[in-house]
Amino acid sequence: MVSRLAMGGLVALFLAGAWLVAAPFALRFQPAGEVWTGATRMDMALGGTLAAVSFAAFFVALGGRIREMYAEGCRG
Repeated sequence: MVSRLAMGGLVALFLAGAWLVAAPFALRFQPAGEVWTGATRMDMALGGTLAAVSFAAFFVALGGRIREMYAEGCRG
């Protein structure tokens, strides 16, 4: 069974990944039009991976919960 806490954790991980992607530009650590620094590349790679994996995991967990609810409905 998927808990609301777990789903909230996946949303928090997605938001953390999205922030890692946006942070170098939002905080102006990466100048516009310049070659990306190593830190910017690392933020983009880690943040993009974290956001993509947590986004996919959220919908896999949601699908599992919907399947559980459907199975419970068919029995009762």
